[in-house]
Amino acid sequence: MPLAKRVYRMFIIRFSFCKRATSNEVSLIPAPAGLVYDSSVQPRLAILLIVSGALLSSVGWSQETAKPDPPKNEATSEPKYDETFSGPIVEVSATKITVSRSILGKPAEKRTFSIKPDTRIEGKLRVRAKVTVGFVTTDDGEDVARLVVVRTAQKQPDKK
Repeated sequence: MPLAKRVYRMFIIRFSFCKRATSNEVSLIPAPAGLVYDSSVQPRLAILLIVSGALLSSVGWSQETAKPDPPKNEATSEPKYDETFSGPIVEVSATKITVSRSILGKPAEKRTFSIKPDTRIEGKLRVRAKVTVGFVTTDDGEDVARLVVVRTAQKQPDKK
């Protein structure tokens, strides 16, 4: 028996639109009249319903779910930088900042960073304030600060 006929029979058996009343059942509501089709239309209708259902379900599975892009908020997103440098500020101006770093066993190292309009500064810049600078080095060797974070001194708990 071909697959289409078996599927058609299962479809007719499971999804029958006719309600048959038994002889001892009494009802004031008449049973709905069943849909009557010509014998050549019924298999075609069943095949059409099965194929369209399969196509609709496969189209739904093949589509990727769209992931909404997070809103790009310039104020909250962290700027991109390659390296960091931490230490106290030695000099500060509107366009440059010089930071000194001391590492045990090595001489003190000073670096000067350019401050551009797109540099994000968190905190108030002042001499001797401890900062962490996220920066990128340009092709001509200039260090450009992308993010400057002023570290606040943490209060130590009182010992009693």
